[in-house]
Amino acid sequence: MNICRLCKKEFDPDQQLTDPAQLAGQLLAIEDYGDEGELCPDCLASRGRLAMMYRSDCFD
Repeated sequence: MNICRLCKKEFDPDQQLTDPAQLAGQLLAIEDYGDEGELCPDCLASRGRLAMMYRSDCFD
């Protein structure tokens, strides 16, 4: 179990992500932010949703 860097909740880093927003957040964690494995699925989903709504350079 890991502790989320943003919200401080405990989460399982091996949990399979299925939500498109979570997957987008995971991609950003790998490619842009360098914090892969440090964010819980909820925070990944929030990051992914915001990027899909507001970043024109992502997910073309």
